[in-house]
Amino acid sequence: MAQRDELNIFVRDALSAGKSRSEISDVLDRAGWSASEVRDALAGWADTAFSPPVPRPTATFSARDFFIYALTFAVLLLGAFNLVLVLQAIVDMAFSDDSYGVLGRIRWGVSVLIVTAPLYLWLTLRERRKLAQDPALYRSVMRKWLTYIALLLAALTLLGDLIATIYALLTGDLTAQFGIKALIVGIVAGGIFLFYLKDMQKGDQT
Repeated sequence: MAQRDELNIFVRDALSAGKSRSEISDVLDRAGWSASEVRDALAGWADTAFSPPVPRPTATFSARDFFIYALTFAVLLLGAFNLVLVLQAIVDMAFSDDSYGVLGRIRWGVSVLIVTAPLYLWLTLRERRKLAQDPALYRSVMRKWLTYIALLLAALTLLGDLIATIYALLTGDLTAQFGIKALIVGIVAGGIFLFYLKDMQKGDQT
């Protein structure tokens, strides 16, 4: 039996015996358990006077969650990249007389968006309906991991965009064309970051 399992069983038995959380925390601290281990073990049981102790809901993981959320975020990343590609190509077209090469980039990006945008909207709305019907799905481990990965990638993109803009400013290369293209990246990445941050906050409250 793993040590964590033994700790959880001990906490359950101690709560069943009527011991207070502070007493349990003190004795576990003296036994050598870390504060975070004790806190997590106690957090696994609802703070109620009911006996036996009531377990709190735990995170879930399933192959279905992996498939749905991995597909959703892969489609999101592909679509977001090509949305930026199309918008920046339009900016290049506005500032350049040579539109032949730019049109090829726009056609490819639009082709990707025609496939990814409806698919992403369908997957997202489908999951929103399921979450509304069963809030327990917010506890999906895969959903949380991939949401945080999306937040990380969006945050890194924003930082990189900001660094590139500041560098262009310091070197005197900050043109109107560069500034608009940097703004496009910031808006797309910032929109994704805010959307999933709000979604994660809602899940934490569930």
